[in-house]
Amino acid sequence: MLKGNISTRPFYNDRAVTAAIAVFALVVVVATALNVRNVVGLSSERASVRARLQADVAEAALIRSEAEALQGRIDQITLTRLADSAREANQLIDQRTFSWTGLLAHLETTLPTDVRLTSISPRASRGVFQVAMAVVTRDLESVDTFIDALLETGVFYDVAPIEQRANDDGTYQAVVQASYLSPRAATTPATAAGVVQP
Repeated sequence: MLKGNISTRPFYNDRAVTAAIAVFALVVVVATALNVRNVVGLSSERASVRARLQADVAEAALIRSEAEALQGRIDQITLTRLADSAREANQLIDQRTFSWTGLLAHLETTLPTDVRLTSISPRASRGVFQVAMAVVTRDLESVDTFIDALLETGVFYDVAPIEQRANDDGTYQAVVQASYLSPRAATTPATAAGVVQP
């Protein structure tokens, strides 16, 4: 015997289908509501970020204009004069911290017996002490020995003879210049030059 459904309703269980459609529609509505809420939240957040950005740009423009106004009011001549005075004061402080005792102790241990020291001229420049030493000797090899001895102390660097000449009596006069690490001086320039204080 043949069984067939020739009714106008092809489904046997209308309630299950209606319930499934209703659940699907509810899921779509909930997902749409969540998306709308996220879009609204992001839009308000974007608006607040844009407002903060505009406020920051306006504040930066105000600061820039104030800085330009201040720079226009600064007297460059007075500023240069102040910088020169500060530099001169720093040089005087550096010279006052120079230790003659330490320098002479190092020279006493390094000076060869056949080399006579005739003058010493230290000067400070940006925290670095430059020492020019005039010496008299019977041969120039003693000057090289003196330079090597200065370098071995570890407190002298960039040591070089800047002037050499023969005297009428057969002796030689030379000026040796060196950078000196005074115990009280700042060690930054020496460190920059690759010298480590012992």
